[in-house]
Amino acid sequence: MRFFPEREERPADSRDLQRYRAPRWSGPPDDELPHALPETAVLGTTENLALLLSGVRAYSDGALFLVEWRLRRLDEDDAAWAALVRRVGGPRLPGEQALGALRLGLELADGERLLADGDSWWLPGELTEPDRHVLGMANWGGGGSDDTQVFSGDLWLWPLPPEGPLTLAWEWPAFGLTEGTHQLSGSRIRAAADEARPIWE
Repeated sequence: MRFFPEREERPADSRDLQRYRAPRWSGPPDDELPHALPETAVLGTTENLALLLSGVRAYSDGALFLVEWRLRRLDEDDAAWAALVRRVGGPRLPGEQALGALRLGLELADGERLLADGDSWWLPGELTEPDRHVLGMANWGGGGSDDTQVFSGDLWLWPLPPEGPLTLAWEWPAFGLTEGTHQLSGSRIRAAADEARPIWE
């Protein structure tokens, strides 16, 4: 007697009707071409670390803020450099963020403040549509050489910000970056969102 039962054959064109589809607030749509805004800025620097805004992409119902942090090697030996890269490298799993880690946030024109900070770095996974704005990292990655490392994170805001000023805030106490802000425009992002296009009609 066999342990495993025989498998049933499925038609080649069958589809699983229960396939998971990520909710729209959990990240930018993968079937849409965003409109890129030429928003770049050096947010803060230390002797060996730079925090940058490298662009903003407007989607039909949200915005992606492209953040980079670049690390250069000074006089660290191999072990110290490896440890430093690990510390700077990016977001950790919930509960693993250390005090002094990178904090990012947005203040909307209506005064609402959103944080991507520590355990709240990641986007919420609930399947019920939130009744508030949502901010978190949609993607992150990086790499480099024995002398420099470049990391990037895509900070996703859903839905689109209201008209008016939009303030990006940051701090990274563990690496000497004190709290700072950079002014953006919710109105410009909303106008750019009208230029986003579906990839497939």
